[in-house]
Formats: sequence, C-alpha cells, structure tokens
Amino acid sequence: MSGAPPSPGGGAAAVPPVTGYAVPSLGWRILAAALLIIPLVILLIGIPVAILTYLSAHGIPPPISISVIEFAGAAIVALVAVRHILRPTAALGPLAIATSTATIVYLYLFLVDATWRIPIPGSGVSLSLGYGALVLLLMIGPALAIGAGLLTLIEDVGSPKERLPFDYPA
Repeated sequence: MSGAPPSPGGGAAAVPPVTGYAVPSLGWRILAAALLIIPLVILLIGIPVAILTYLSAHGIPPPISISVIEFAGAAIVALVAVRHILRPTAALGPLAIATSTATIVYLYLFLVDATWRIPIPGSGVSLSLGYGALVLLLMIGPALAIGAGLLTLIEDVGSPKERLPFDYPA
C-alpha cells in the first residue's frame, strides 16, 4: 500500500483554478517584439528578396515585384510586433485577424500567377514550374488563425481579462 491518501471520489486530483496573472511590463513586451522582428524580417523580406534578386540578375524574371514583397513583408512584420505588444489588451483579437488577413493577401499575391516561367538562355525554350498547391497549403494556417482571432475577439468582448491568467500565469 502506498502512503498517499486516496483522492476524493476515486478519480484524478482536482486541479485548482488559475486565478492570478502577471502581465509583463510594456518595456519587456516591446523588447520581446523587437527580438521577434529580427527573424521575421529575415524570413519574410530578406530571404525572398535575395533569392528573387539573384534570379533576376541571372535572367529569370521574378513572379512578383520585389517592392511588393518588401511592402507586404514589412506590413506583416509590423502587425506581428504590434500584436505581441498589445497581447494583454482587448486589441489582440482584431490584431490577430488583421495579421492573418495580411498574410493571406501576401500569399494570394503568389497564388495569382502560380506558374513560374524560367527561360533557358540560348534557346527558345522555357521551363514552367507550378506552385499553386503549395501556396494554398500555406494559406491554411492563416485561415485558421483568423478563426482563432475571431474567437478571441468574441471572448474578450464577453469576458474581458478572462484569458490573462492563462496567457500570463502568476
């Protein structure tokens, strides 16, 4: 026999409800957002622009203008940073919806002309690569995030600060 007393009702021990929360200061949230910006700029702007510039320099036209990629990537990065800073407020739901919508628009720009035509130098032949299915698969995450943002918005309107003990436990 073990020395532990049996739990009431013979089931699992009851988990106490989470009641307290400790929201980080605005300065810490800004620092965290700034640290989040660095990899996002590299991933959403730096790498795509570098690849398309390299290919463009070698005679392969990019499927989307480089300036459009820079602008859309900067918009997404800014929205992610603001969403991270304002996470403890009721603005989280609308910002999550806006960020996901911007991401879907960014991906839609790739979907519009989802065939990349690569001319082979020195011949009249070109190679066509289709990537529409990949872009559609990448759109699943942001589409689900729009639903999550909508649910967060509804929950924050109905019960303000209810999610804070789960997002920022004390």
